[in-house]
Amino acid sequence: MKRLLFSVGLLILPCLFGQMRELSFYEVQPRKGEIVIDGKLDEAAWKNIPVHGNYYEYWKNNPGPGALKTTYRMVYDEKGLYMAVVNYEDNIPALKRSITEYDNGNIWMDDCGEFYFDPAADGIGYTKFTINANGAFADMRRQDTAVTLNDWNGIGTMTAASVGKDSWTIEAFFPWDDLNGVPQIGTLWQFCHARFSWTNKFRGMTSSPGGNYNATDKFGYLYFSDGKTKLDPEKIGLLLQTKAAVPWCIPCGDVLVSCTGSLLKMDSLGELLKEEQDKYRLLVLAIETIDPKMFAKDLARIRKETAAAKKSDLMSRYRTYQAANSALFNIKWTILLNKYYK
Repeated sequence: MKRLLFSVGLLILPCLFGQMRELSFYEVQPRKGEIVIDGKLDEAAWKNIPVHGNYYEYWKNNPGPGALKTTYRMVYDEKGLYMAVVNYEDNIPALKRSITEYDNGNIWMDDCGEFYFDPAADGIGYTKFTINANGAFADMRRQDTAVTLNDWNGIGTMTAASVGKDSWTIEAFFPWDDLNGVPQIGTLWQFCHARFSWTNKFRGMTSSPGGNYNATDKFGYLYFSDGKTKLDPEKIGLLLQTKAAVPWCIPCGDVLVSCTGSLLKMDSLGELLKEEQDKYRLLVLAIETIDPKMFAKDLARIRKETAAAKKSDLMSRYRTYQAANSALFNIKWTILLNKYYK
């Protein structure tokens, strides 16, 4: 019988992220103090509020971490929504920012951010603003999947940007009229921020896993709070149950909240990570015992990826080890099949 050859990707190990979607969630608190839209973020109002820092590869169904660190913050008042974005950059001198005028359709080809707001949180319509490193912006609105208003113009949006040594910053104000909705305390909107970097070939990052203009159902969620009531993991899970299609999961500090049906499940991310690390060690040991040479390069790459994840947050490390174990499982069984079924 001829020797059987199998690719590493032939077998499939059941994996949490192959079964459910990771959600993005951000609590928008009321503004405390004045904000001047100048791109500097030096006002007290930007201090001590939640920072969203989880970004993912753009235009991928099961994305890894984004190539460049990016963060956003938001606050709101009776007039509208204020947003601050810090775009960390490893090649500031190469920033691409040629557009300076309003509503230029080519602005996405500059270093920029695209911001999608969906007050109905139904994944159908949205208002989009694209803001580049000059602070110039363009806007448009999609009514539904059939009607897109590229010539729609807001009337009160203000934007500004500043460039530093290792990052560039966006500061913006969006009046409620321009966002096509006015939230009440307890309201959920959908939102996505896609960052485009052109300083070292194209690199795209998104604030919501899988979120882009063609995958509006994968936008993240904004929750408008009173700024006083503490949101615990269970409450966040109950809120998302009213909007998000199952199955889904979301990290809340050191807790992973998930829902595959009518019930919420809450697990310790630390314990889940330990389980994956134990599986990882056993799989590596099994492969080294059977035949450590056949996939030596793949093993070296996987070891490098898991080692690099040590500095990441719990959820990122958990994702890394799950992906590693899926690959190691396939490697193990490819070796066994080739060894015993010849």
